[in-house]
Amino acid sequence: MSVRHFESYDCGHVSRSLDTLHDEVVRFKGRIEITRNGCDDRCVLISKAELEALEQALAILSDTDGVKSMGAQIAQLAAICEAPAGV
Repeated sequence: MSVRHFESYDCGHVSRSLDTLHDEVVRFKGRIEITRNGCDDRCVLISKAELEALEQALAILSDTDGVKSMGAQIAQLAAICEAPAGV
């Protein structure tokens, strides 16, 4: 079984294949959406490394001063890149 980046499986399939799905998610940084018959709720199996990266990104984005600082740095770089040659 090969997991692409985003797959969707029913709970029954996941319970029978959890070891394999775990290995695939960790190795390929994929995501598996887990569904259940008769239920609209879903959950997602992702690697711990991806979760930590998402949490770090959220922490950066929620740090208003950090975001402002990054924005200022990006604006400075953009101004340098847009400056005419020889200036």
